[in-house]
Amino acid sequence: MTVAQAYERHRSMLFGLAYRMLGMATDAEDIVQDVFAQYMQSDRDGIANEKAYLAKMTANRCLNLLKSSRRKRETYIGEWLPEPLPDGERSADPAERRETVGYAYLVLLQKLTPLERAIYVLKETLGFEYADTADMLGRTETSCRKTFSRAKAKMGEGARAPQPDEAAESAKERFVEAFLRASDTGNFKPLLDFLLDDVILISDGGGKARAAIYPIVGIRRVMAFFEGISAKGSLKEGLECTRLNGDPGVAQRTDERVSKALCAEWEPDGSRIRRLYLVSNPDKLTRFN
Repeated sequence: MTVAQAYERHRSMLFGLAYRMLGMATDAEDIVQDVFAQYMQSDRDGIANEKAYLAKMTANRCLNLLKSSRRKRETYIGEWLPEPLPDGERSADPAERRETVGYAYLVLLQKLTPLERAIYVLKETLGFEYADTADMLGRTETSCRKTFSRAKAKMGEGARAPQPDEAAESAKERFVEAFLRASDTGNFKPLLDFLLDDVILISDGGGKARAAIYPIVGIRRVMAFFEGISAKGSLKEGLECTRLNGDPGVAQRTDERVSKALCAEWEPDGSRIRRLYLVSNPDKLTRFN
């Protein structure tokens, strides 16, 4: 198989691996390009399992990048959220299970340590066996089993694969429509029916756009936040329905560029929203433009 054929076959899978590990699509894309640039120069005759070899290269590059950028994450202004993806850019690799596309799932993955994340994604999402994962990361099988078990416990119910549910999808679409109407009228009370009492709003401006530094907790405070920015005209124009990481969401265009993206994390039964994620850091919205 030529490098071009390998790229066509494995690029989507490798991008999915890197994106889930890093939470940044732009960095993931750079990693994949670097991997194939090195792969082109390598002696490929002795490679028995091309997919595992490329996944190993990708996972270790991600771990190195996360290690080098640790301080940058620690000094990040406000809350750090992953980069959302507009639909059409998500990985289409058939080996990946559906729950890995959701934004809330991606946020949860970022709560794991980099090593936990690598082992969890390689095993749970891409289906590699413990022996393969251990070889990729220079660990023992026993160590990988323990780390995977710890990661799965941390993921909790967020690790469950969502079942296709027309009612839940309809609720998500109704919320988006209600949010657009509320932003247009300034009346956000209809949103009360969609939110848990202890809903949390997390926003990410990265010091480059206005955003709440700390999470906003509770339905009244979240409503007050939206009412406040709406009163200042921040939500008056440019709002549109979109799809973010497979789910209905809201984007706002300012001067023909997306300046905000809003998506929701729902209860497992799809009844209410427990978290809202508002991304306004321009570095994380470039793929919408």
